[in-house]
Amino acid sequence: GGSLGAAAFGIVKGTVGPAILYLPRGFYLSGYAVSIPAMVFATSMFIFNSYRLLDCWKVESDKNHQVESRLKEVQALLQTTGAAVAKVKRMYNTAPPLMLTYPELAKRALGPYSLVVEVGIALFQFGVCLTYLIFVPDNLYECIYSIFQVRISKLHLLWAMILVEIPLSWIRDIRKLTPTNVIASFLIAFGLCTVLAIAFLQGTESIADPRTGEERLVFMENLSSLKPITESWFLFIGTSFFMMEGSITLIIPLQEAVYLEEDRKRFPNLNRNVTSWICAFYVIFSAIACAAFGQNIQTALTASLQGRLATIVQLAYSIAVILTFPLQAFPAMEVAIRMLNQVTGQDPRGGASEGWKRNIFSTSITIALGVVAVCSIDYLGNVVSILGSLFGIPLALVFPPLMHNNLVKNSSTRVRMTNYGVVLVGFFAMAAASFNTIVTWNVTAE
Repeated sequence: GGSLGAAAFGIVKGTVGPAILYLPRGFYLSGYAVSIPAMVFATSMFIFNSYRLLDCWKVESDKNHQVESRLKEVQALLQTTGAAVAKVKRMYNTAPPLMLTYPELAKRALGPYSLVVEVGIALFQFGVCLTYLIFVPDNLYECIYSIFQVRISKLHLLWAMILVEIPLSWIRDIRKLTPTNVIASFLIAFGLCTVLAIAFLQGTESIADPRTGEERLVFMENLSSLKPITESWFLFIGTSFFMMEGSITLIIPLQEAVYLEEDRKRFPNLNRNVTSWICAFYVIFSAIACAAFGQNIQTALTASLQGRLATIVQLAYSIAVILTFPLQAFPAMEVAIRMLNQVTGQDPRGGASEGWKRNIFSTSITIALGVVAVCSIDYLGNVVSILGSLFGIPLALVFPPLMHNNLVKNSSTRVRMTNYGVVLVGFFAMAAASFNTIVTWNVTAE
């Protein structure tokens, strides 16, 4: 079992990833009067629906414990073991309780419609991998030019990354990805701290005011030109829900992992507090980056940096994201392969031949993501927005309230109506943000 401290670290690790670097440009293009409220609203809805999910978890966890208790009571009364116990279990028509997860709760709440949830989670995870395939070439393009003064096509760098990711996608045991995950986590932490340091150094430099000729800090000059709202403000709606990187699906496993009963009761409030501080950090980080880099800011923030230290950060972040890709893709790949086996009627334990078929399928998916990345190589901001709109919003706003209404039977009418209200808000936000992002796709190209 885990402690609350470990759970807090899990929340931070699951939420703060490479996606934080996509926020500042969206913040700049949308305006602070939209970006800050959008981030606060998205975080508030995330926390609200986290409580809803944890209510569902408590109900289903109690059911699991009741079944276990009954089995133990019957076993004690019969004073038997082995085959007789198996017979008792069959009599109660139950299997060992499954570990509760977001998809498992959806299955219990929504029945066959839970397939939509599972597919949505998988597509969102593949979408995050898609942003990685755009982000890394952007960084390496700047990094290589800085070191060698050579321009290498981003598309060539993209396919080079695909060649690295293909064999990594063949890994079937997620535990083998632990070393790469540790290295990636260290590099992301290093890169984030260094980006902030570079932003402070650049922001505190003095430049001449073009209007008066007076010396002003870069921070002050860029802040004075930062607009409260712009014509492309709607793009940040999807971005604000993408910023959590789908981490709402981690809430239930983290709650399950907390060992002590007293700590389990404290976990919901811990999640609220940690998530609120993460949101505050995101706002401050985005504001500092906008104030430091101004109109030169890019969606892949590290590509906005200049100097030798910037080159180190770009290289470190590129390696981190390359190593994060297989871990991010692993759950989605497993869902896709399981669905393929169900459609074809194949046994996933079919030996070496099935292993090769799995490798071919995972290779095909990785190449397909590469093809999509080629088509959207100059539209990272739009890709982030559409992913947040189409998948991030339903996962955070739509499904949890519906699951709560179906699983928590004793909830009041007011709670149930509130849940339906949140669902309607989610559908409206998803449709409006997706539509606006699509119809204005070329407006914010980089």
